[in-house]
Amino acid sequence: MSEDVNAVVIGPAPAGKTATASPFYMLGASLLIGGSLLAATSYLILHYVPLTALGLSTVILAAVSFALGRGQPRIPPEVSSMLLDSGLENTAAIIEELGISSKAVYLPSGIAGGKPRALLPILPSAQPETTIQRLPNRLIVRYGQGAEEMGLLVNTLGSAAVGRFGLENLQGGDIEGALSSVLTGATDLADSVKVVQSEQLITVEVINPRIEHKNLKVFENIGSPLASIVASVISEVTGGPVTINSESRSGNKLVVELRALALVSMPEREGAM
Repeated sequence: MSEDVNAVVIGPAPAGKTATASPFYMLGASLLIGGSLLAATSYLILHYVPLTALGLSTVILAAVSFALGRGQPRIPPEVSSMLLDSGLENTAAIIEELGISSKAVYLPSGIAGGKPRALLPILPSAQPETTIQRLPNRLIVRYGQGAEEMGLLVNTLGSAAVGRFGLENLQGGDIEGALSSVLTGATDLADSVKVVQSEQLITVEVINPRIEHKNLKVFENIGSPLASIVASVISEVTGGPVTINSESRSGNKLVVELRALALVSMPEREGAM
């Protein structure tokens, strides 16, 4: 079975123990008690309006603090970064051990066993060119009829990001709109996204990207984490395979160039790996 090598949880903390243990929750409780006492004492005993207003303002700040506590990530950003790095290093170790030098082909969920994944052909000379089989949910797969058409089917950060947003919200939609929804909305990893499409070439500009990671050699195969998310989203929206041609960083802008592959999806072969 294919393993989730880059699973990073990003999102608000669930209600319950995690939320109540938050420092924002403790601060909110203190502000609520103090503000309520101040407002009640000032209004009922002192009959002093300015202090009453101050007490009510403190209660409002308590409500804001409770809201911030519920919006905290489930795990700290530093832990998320460590999980990302360790997942990437594990993927890099497998790729290096097998001597794989080919670029990843990003596949939509309809071809890659129910979720978007990246296919890494073991032999560079065996890149899929005209057809590709629908693949089972496994790590090592056969994607064509030839004996040499074997590869690794891996989950990437793009797989997790698309899964978090929801496959049904992406399929058949607009590329720029989908990327904006995922990168600036669901994950808050960038300020804005621009897309320029010319036939099979797709150029994506990500403005103010917010993701930190080590610079690993495996990025030559699967692209950086942000490029991986871009490729996975585009593959899911178009319903077809894409590869990352290049990516470059200039100031506050990341430019990713991708190529859509005109591959025909074939039914999964009986007994295929």
